[in-house]
Amino acid sequence: MKLKNIFNLQKLYFLFISRRILSVGILKEKIFKVLIFIAIAVTITVSTVFLYFFLDDTDVSGQINFIYFVIKMQGVNIIVWTMIIFLFTRIIFLKKGDFLNITNQLPITHNERNSSFIFFELLMSLTIIFLISMAVIIAIVLRTDIHYIPLLICTVIFTSLTGYLLLQLINSIILYTLNVIKLEKVSSLVSILGFIVILVILYLDIVKSITNINYNTADFSHWSQFYIEMYSNYGFVVTFLIFVTISFLLLLFILYIPNNFGSEDNHYIKIKQPIKFRLTMFNLYILQISRRVENLTILIIAYFLAISLLFLDILNPLYAMFLVTTSGLYIYTQTDAIRINYYRFNYSAIKDYLNLITSQYIYILITSLPILILGLLINKGNFNLYDTLIIFGQLVLIIILATLIGILFPAKKDNPFSPFIGFLIMVIISGFISLILQFLDLSNLYNSILMLILYIFVIYISCLGLIKLKEEFLHEES
Repeated sequence: MKLKNIFNLQKLYFLFISRRILSVGILKEKIFKVLIFIAIAVTITVSTVFLYFFLDDTDVSGQINFIYFVIKMQGVNIIVWTMIIFLFTRIIFLKKGDFLNITNQLPITHNERNSSFIFFELLMSLTIIFLISMAVIIAIVLRTDIHYIPLLICTVIFTSLTGYLLLQLINSIILYTLNVIKLEKVSSLVSILGFIVILVILYLDIVKSITNINYNTADFSHWSQFYIEMYSNYGFVVTFLIFVTISFLLLLFILYIPNNFGSEDNHYIKIKQPIKFRLTMFNLYILQISRRVENLTILIIAYFLAISLLFLDILNPLYAMFLVTTSGLYIYTQTDAIRINYYRFNYSAIKDYLNLITSQYIYILITSLPILILGLLINKGNFNLYDTLIIFGQLVLIIILATLIGILFPAKKDNPFSPFIGFLIMVIISGFISLILQFLDLSNLYNSILMLILYIFVIYISCLGLIKLKEEFLHEES
């Protein structure tokens, strides 16, 4: 394996994002980029101001180093976010095999190709972790000058990088084992299920540790504090050397394990149609969603998560169906071949949009039935109708947002970057809107009216996007 090839592929990925994603569609508009920058700046600024006043320890006992305690708790947050981001990338990048096929003509090995994507995921994870932690870092620096910067580096960068590499090593071992025993076709599914189990165990472990905190002395012990304890006992230089050594060993093992697994060629499962459907756009969309391998993989993962939530009694198991709404990120490209045929007839963007939303929602309603039935059996018929209706209402809203991302950032040629970047942008915009609503401090009625107006605007933009995409297709055809 040549490291030079791996690093050159990083340049290719960033070049692809720059030219094929960040300079296409709505992202090429300067005003949209300015709005995104303003949203990020305002969100970080408001969060920093809030945390700055929160870190005022004048009313805290002199026996407690409050800022040090907050940093230790941030170490736990970093571990949790690293795990969530890793699991999320596993789900979003289920389609990366098709995208990586564009590098087949390059003089590189499969191992180099897949290893390069591992490095790329690592860089994205670190970037997201840094953005999440930026407000905390700035607030602490403003409170203490530069005294805690080395400790923050150990907490944020060292912890997140080591955690991600450790998770990647576990993932490589799982994939290699399944490849050896000839179960590579279910490797992605098994891997994600395994990490859901790890996430549940992590959650229970953190809850147990937090309940044992001595709030009189702020004494808190957890394995996520490894680098914090190393820094406190031995200083930054020794901690840095330990980090470099651990990271090098993890990378060595990751690169040593063969990971030249080919992408799955079969995108659909073979099922016999129980009922003869009319060939309408809506019926074709339903068949497209229900037969896609990656959609069924996500559904199985959602069922597994629902069972975990049900037995652990953490959340309503129907919340697991939020995972299924991620198919909305790809729904436009999955149904594009059907849509192209309708371009030649009486195509209606509004009708197309309604079919997109309705087909996803009906699919989720039908696939939610096993979770509802299992919940009724385990809870001996106890059923909270209000909570269930609220969750199904939230699912509609998430479907609308996910579909908007899929339309504004279509994953052409099954590249996984478009929906990922689109998702991040939507999270930033949602966070910005939430801050605005909190600042205005309106009543629930006015907040509901504003959210209704916002979703009407989202629907309008989605329909406008469908019209624009049709015009671009017809222009390319002519």
